[in-house]
Amino acid sequence: MNELEMAAAKDPVCGMDVNREIAAAQGLTAEHDGETYFFCGKGCKLDFTEDPARYFDPSYEPHM
Repeated sequence: MNELEMAAAKDPVCGMDVNREIAAAQGLTAEHDGETYFFCGKGCKLDFTEDPARYFDPSYEPHM
């Protein structure tokens, strides 16, 4: 795994690849069930924190 792959995470709301370090520095993270999730922007973070279970439903497909 290269350095870029290690720094990337999937935004669970929109499916975008997100740089973990940048997201963390901008406060675009949320904890849920002991896991840290990273987001591309405030909107995705807010959507996730309002209803995290929605994004774990097997029928949910991330979209932008």
